Amino acid sequence: MVRVDSESVSRALDSYLPELTSGEMRDYLSRRLEEVDSVAEGLSEAEFPAPASYDPELDTDGRLVDYFRHFVLAWTRDLEREVSGFTCLSEDNTVFQDHVAAQVQVVAELLVRTLLQELYLRRSRDQLQGESPEGRYRSFREWTNSAEGHRELLSRYPRAFQTACASVRTAGSGLLHILSQVELNRERLDSLAGVTEGVLIATVAAGRGDMHNGGRSVAEIVFEDGARILYKPRPLDSEVGFNALVRWFNERLGTSLSTVEVLTCRDEGFVEYVRAGEPRSGEREYFAQIGQLLGILYLVKAIDIHFENVVTCAEGPVVVDTETLLTPALHGLASGDARSAREKANAALRESVFGIGVLPFAMRAGESGEAALDVGVIGYDPGQQTPYKHLQLRNPGRDDMFVELAQGTSANATTNLSISRATGMPVREQRDTIKRELRRVLGYTASHKEEVRAAIEEFLGDASFRFLHHATSFYSQLRRMVTHPDAMVDPLARKALLSRVFLGARGRYEIAEDEARQLAEGDVPYFCYSARSRALLAGDGRVVLEDAFHESGLDAALNRISELGDEAIDRQSTLVDLSFVPKLLVSDDVTGFAPRRSSGSAPVRVDRSRLLEEATRVGDAFVDGMVDGPDDGPAVWIGPQVAAPEGEEWNPGVSGYDLYNGMPGIALALAGLARETGEERFRRAALRVIEPFERLLSEGPGDLTGTAYRGMCGMDGIVYTTATARRILGGGGLSVGELARALLWDIEPPKLSDFITGSAGTLAICLSLHRNAVGEDDRKFTEEAAKVYAARVMSDAAEHGTADGRLTEYIGYAHGDIGIAAPLLEYASVFGDRDAAERGTRMAAAVRDAQRDHTRDWPRMWEEVDDFSYAWCHGAPGILLGALEVTRHVPGIFPEQTLSRLAELTVTRGFGTNPTYCHGDLGSLETVLLAEQVSPGLFGDGVDDLYPRLFTDVIERYSERADTKYAYNHGFMLGQAGMVWSVLRHLDPGTYPSVVRLE
Repeated sequence: MVRVDSESVSRALDSYLPELTSGEMRDYLSRRLEEVDSVAEGLSEAEFPAPASYDPELDTDGRLVDYFRHFVLAWTRDLEREVSGFTCLSEDNTVFQDHVAAQVQVVAELLVRTLLQELYLRRSRDQLQGESPEGRYRSFREWTNSAEGHRELLSRYPRAFQTACASVRTAGSGLLHILSQVELNRERLDSLAGVTEGVLIATVAAGRGDMHNGGRSVAEIVFEDGARILYKPRPLDSEVGFNALVRWFNERLGTSLSTVEVLTCRDEGFVEYVRAGEPRSGEREYFAQIGQLLGILYLVKAIDIHFENVVTCAEGPVVVDTETLLTPALHGLASGDARSAREKANAALRESVFGIGVLPFAMRAGESGEAALDVGVIGYDPGQQTPYKHLQLRNPGRDDMFVELAQGTSANATTNLSISRATGMPVREQRDTIKRELRRVLGYTASHKEEVRAAIEEFLGDASFRFLHHATSFYSQLRRMVTHPDAMVDPLARKALLSRVFLGARGRYEIAEDEARQLAEGDVPYFCYSARSRALLAGDGRVVLEDAFHESGLDAALNRISELGDEAIDRQSTLVDLSFVPKLLVSDDVTGFAPRRSSGSAPVRVDRSRLLEEATRVGDAFVDGMVDGPDDGPAVWIGPQVAAPEGEEWNPGVSGYDLYNGMPGIALALAGLARETGEERFRRAALRVIEPFERLLSEGPGDLTGTAYRGMCGMDGIVYTTATARRILGGGGLSVGELARALLWDIEPPKLSDFITGSAGTLAICLSLHRNAVGEDDRKFTEEAAKVYAARVMSDAAEHGTADGRLTEYIGYAHGDIGIAAPLLEYASVFGDRDAAERGTRMAAAVRDAQRDHTRDWPRMWEEVDDFSYAWCHGAPGILLGALEVTRHVPGIFPEQTLSRLAELTVTRGFGTNPTYCHGDLGSLETVLLAEQVSPGLFGDGVDDLYPRLFTDVIERYSERADTKYAYNHGFMLGQAGMVWSVLRHLDPGTYPSVVRLE
């Protein structure tokens, strides 16, 4: 070990852990990095022999495979002889050859970035000969294979070559161990399905999973006759016990869930290879079996049962990896340990059927229009975009060859019947079948608690399990990062990179220390625990934390069963509903609402009591579903979460801080209900969000500023919500001046200028605060805030705007230029800013002139010709909304015929798609309401009862009548809070402002 000076440590932390600017963890890691491994000594030619002269015939694809293969063969020179000595192998087996091929890929991953750095350096120094990129690559390869080049590479990058050598030799030792276990247990292996007595082995494919505990991994053993089994390098009591439990339930429920045969060999063993295939019993029985498995997995507190850990065979779905059962919670992470409502809700999700991994779960959206990677057993489809980037080689065989981080697509084949592939069974039937069978398993358990508890204790009480502290994808990223040449050369950089595990330490540094140790040794960290113990162990049996868990895994599962009742079963059934929300068909969102009353029909009237009955019904559901915490932080809700501003993800999650879809919109609806009904329960619920917001806003920049968005989707939406809710509730809280000051915190300026996520939305909020200012200080601070955000819009327009006034790539209200022009022109009118007036006018004129001649319509984007939308966010309804606002300040800028055409498009195309403010009926309704104020008669006859008809046909009991994603969403712009607000707006539009205009 060598000492490192404090300045170098500080630079390393700044470079590799930039999240840590100060605090206890930075101090701890500073001390940790004071000592690092010494730089590796020179490497011997005997252990690292020089390759033969470069032969292009061995490097036809230009990916250096010949170079890596040379070293693999050098480091396995004795392995072939040792492998050939096993009598369990067939005469023509390919064990050694397949092992070498696999290790070439491993060595390539470890060394390729180092070699490409050398290629770049030699190219930049004009040290390569040749007239073409291919010729100069050949010159580089001649150097790598020369005695001089070989010595230089070994002396400059000893750690890289030592790491590769150690990895290959560890894998070789692992292969020999597997073969020894096969040889020792060959006769016993005949008991596994598919294995025939006396048949020899053709090959062994190791590395079928992550490397743990000294390079050990799952291996696939292939016999001469094509039969296969799996070797697993860990105790298999959990596999034996889970399959016994499944058979136990089969006997009692009459189910026919398939199981796996297991052969234990002390702390390792072999399991039956489940051959993938289409289920013979059909789609309906398949989803029934998924529901049954989901119920059993929930009872045993399973996690990480994603698409790779379930295989569907002819008999149905089979869980093939059960090392993550009886999952205990670390101290501080159990639901009872939650320090806030958010922690409590997240713990509830983790410990629910959603947290198991079987149900759909989209990890992250890809590019616009791309599907997210759904890792659920019934959600995954091959070809989805992966959520993490991988190193990919570009320009092979040239001197400009390089590696880049690129997102790829998932290639894992699976026969699990996904929701999308089960075309013969509607999505809702799939969901309801799963729910029915889940409830059957849980209902049986609730009625036979002692029997089920005894069965779990009998089958799993003496087993050991794996503890997942982090997702293996996180560890894989770190392992990839330390293959960078800088980390290969600099021990401080390497140790700092591996110290990123501490970012998830949650105050328990013992676990992070062991994670870093295992990663440094080349392994994916592995931790385990016994069913009855609260101690956390490393894979080699060392105790990492004696009292790591809130309770033992067995106790946690038994307590879950003891507490199981109708309410708990209903909660889990609801989470199945929420998991399926992203899979519901968009075509089912259609409301079919016609905005004009039929000719000759009498106007529809809806009395106040009926309107409030519906709003109260939804409000009661909000109160009942509210998750409150022990601290003074805001209450939250669990529901579908939409990735703002235009995300396609609707995963179950905890409500966020954005007005668009999060807590603020729900609180605003509850505040309105409190005012209209006088019910204290609504007031209390609203204040459990508003008061914590006020505390946060009064304390200065903090958690609320950790977003790239402003406007409706950022902290500024909280300011608007707080001001509006307090006004509705009759006062109290922060003044509008104090709220305006919060908008002036010294934080990073917004990167966008649009209404929903940028400066224009914040400017609209400033103007709303200014309109409601009641004293000199209020007016002073609201004016100051308005001027700051107007200046940011103007600055962005000066830097990025075009001569004809265009600023963003969009035309419409939420993301486009009309949504910027409207608040900018209001600001110019209120404060007499001529430059803002000129800029806003040009912007509005550009929108006006974007009408396409052939359709007399406005596209979503300036450069598009035929891409049209019809909603508040994009298209005619939003453009008309902005045009009407603009007309107040610049009369005549939109001629009557233009306004009439926009109104025509709004009526004919802006209704009937879905019920929401952002994309549907309620958003278009706001345009009609503003038109009645600014340009009466613009929409003609038949719209005077527009809202009563919309309420009757669509809004009333929507969540009971419709089975769409909007029925499950609590949010304002896309869900139930917005529907409540529409009722309040109809009852008293003077008290309840237009949120879509941030009025």
